[in-house]
Parts: sequence; structure tokens; C-alpha cells
Amino acid sequence: MSEALERRLGRVLTVGTRLSTAVLALGLAVTFALPGSPHLAHALLTAGLLVLLLTPVARVAVSVVGYVGERDWWFVLYTGIVLALLIASFVAAFA
Repeated sequence: MSEALERRLGRVLTVGTRLSTAVLALGLAVTFALPGSPHLAHALLTAGLLVLLLTPVARVAVSVVGYVGERDWWFVLYTGIVLALLIASFVAAFA
């Protein structure tokens, strides 16, 4: 794995974690500051959890693209299988 790909993957994980933390904190703040709007708080908390769950999926997707760029076909195959399994589990869970 190249150093550039490692940096990209680190950025994906950092951005995903920080974004989910910010959205979850906002949802928590809305819960306490605006108790009359439970739908907004619920939507924000759900969005924060969804971002948190999708962060590893984004990491695998970026890995697939990175390995294609590096022409590392075995890792494209392996990470592609992992990505397909992750997507299938999300589809099965929400269907």
C-alpha cells in the first residue's frame, strides 16, 4: 500500500469520525436545548450513527479505488468482496 493511499484512508476515517461526532453532539444538544422538537433530535442522532456506520464502508470503497490505481488486482478482488459483503449486509438490515 502506498503512502498516498494510507494518507487518503486516514483522512476518510478522520473526517467520518469527526463528522459523526459533530452530528451526534448536535443531536444531543438539541435534545436538551429544545425538548419540544424530538423529531429533529432523533433525525440528527440517527444521521450521526449512520455516518459512523458508513465510515468503514467509505474506507473500503476508497481502498478499492486506490488498489485499482496501484494495479494491485489481488487486493482489488479482496477489498471488492469485503465491500460487496458490507453493502449486502446494509441492504439486508434495512430491507
